Amino acid sequence: MNLLREQSKIMNDKLKPKKIIKIMYNCLILFAAILAIIRWISAFNNEIVVINAEINSHISNFALSLIFYLGVGFTWILQKMTFKKIIILGLFIIIANIICETVMGFMNTTDIIDAIYGIVGTLLGFCYLLLVNKYGLENIHDES
Repeated sequence: MNLLREQSKIMNDKLKPKKIIKIMYNCLILFAAILAIIRWISAFNNEIVVINAEINSHISNFALSLIFYLGVGFTWILQKMTFKKIIILGLFIIIANIICETVMGFMNTTDIIDAIYGIVGTLLGFCYLLLVNKYGLENIHDES
């Protein structure tokens, strides 16, 4: 009976990220948002460049993939979703990048380098989410 009560208590516990995890999350989102904003501003002013012209033309895929994966994945981790589902989300984002940048030429200029930047953004997000899942969470005990 005590084991059942203990398991029920664990299931009712909520998760919260550690302080350093929250800081890292906000820094990654801010970094990606700044990259995307600079890229979009540079569409109107060619003198504004992120690092160099080559990176500048592809950085939005990196930023959007990173922001989407972090936003959804981090929320799912806090909701105690299995990490397997977060991996599947990452694979979906990678596959979507590849399909959008190769097959869907009618909607988008085909550019495999854009897909690679999106994949790198997703992989960076995956590394962060893996760290959060393994080391970055604390239980909040629900006394009800």
